[in-house]
Amino acid sequence: MQICVIGGGVVGLNIALELSEIKGSEIFLLEKEKFLGHHTSTRNSEVIHAGFAYPCGSLKAKLCVEGSALTYELLKKLKVPFKKCGKWIIACGNVEEAALHEVEKNAKACGVKDLKLTSVAEFYKAEPSAQNVTGAAFSGTSGIMDASSYIRALELALSSRPNVQVVYPCKVTGIDKMNASIETDRGPMQYDVLINSAGLWADEVHSMTCRGDDFQMCALYQIVPFKGEYYTWRKGKVLTMIYPVPSRFLLQASKASKASKDIGDATLVSSMGIHTHRNMAGELFVGPSQVKLTPDKKSDYSIESPPELFANELSKFVKDISAKDLEPAYAGNRPKLYKGGHPVGDFEIFKDGKIIHLLGIESPALTAAPAIAKYVGKMI
Repeated sequence: MQICVIGGGVVGLNIALELSEIKGSEIFLLEKEKFLGHHTSTRNSEVIHAGFAYPCGSLKAKLCVEGSALTYELLKKLKVPFKKCGKWIIACGNVEEAALHEVEKNAKACGVKDLKLTSVAEFYKAEPSAQNVTGAAFSGTSGIMDASSYIRALELALSSRPNVQVVYPCKVTGIDKMNASIETDRGPMQYDVLINSAGLWADEVHSMTCRGDDFQMCALYQIVPFKGEYYTWRKGKVLTMIYPVPSRFLLQASKASKASKDIGDATLVSSMGIHTHRNMAGELFVGPSQVKLTPDKKSDYSIESPPELFANELSKFVKDISAKDLEPAYAGNRPKLYKGGHPVGDFEIFKDGKIIHLLGIESPALTAAPAIAKYVGKMI
């Protein structure tokens, strides 16, 4: 069985690794760029998420919780640097404290382990650089990794599989569903199974599969890039990952809603707000922003948001932060899925004949990738 995987990001690589275990399979992973993981996979916070922030019952929640444990196992196996350092979620004031309780309820409903409300004194003991915090929770299963090393390690692991070929640069230019073939800028290929894991360009690959009456369905799906910008804070003394309560839980708390019900803008489902984190090298970063771009700006990695935006948000709960101390670091684009002009807010993974499409694979995909791969494997 010949399987073609389009997209050499962390999800595509994990899928290729998972499917290489299928007896008699021949896997071709095709990546259009000169480097694997060039886009979303290495342009993020590098955080291993616990899964407490996503709507209960969603694919994001299910696959993040499963993927967290699988990711730690895989990172150990591949000898990729990581730290299981945990993450603080904090509240400032009564409304945010109510929202923090909604986070805890949601975490339990999603099966997240080791998230607990703590005393403010315990938080300040761990993070003396904070201020104005009136409530706190600690997620013990959250962590940080070296995403670039992860990509390289996955490629190395695949190179040892005799039934796997990783081909790049190799851009897919057309798909013929009737004849189960694809056109690339390096020639044509046949497939028994085709997997669209093209991230920011998954909607364009999906549209290649449409003809005749299918065009109406194809037009429903659109990937819209949402830019996340990061700044470095070299003078910062913050030691830990500090996250504000995610916006959608504030909406839930204000409307006295059940934690399992998602309210508000679906583009906020994966938005964790502007927070602090240190990478594996110990550098302190603040971010990300969330800037909606037009679909033609999928490769726009410029930093447009001023440092004042980040300083103002973080000054609500962190001492001594000033815009003049922040330096532009990097940016990445989240491939948010819109269907019929409306944001979906969840992963969409579905099969169309011999083709499996993965759309809207944004955060927490870095964490969920091994679980996504197993999910796809069951569809073959």
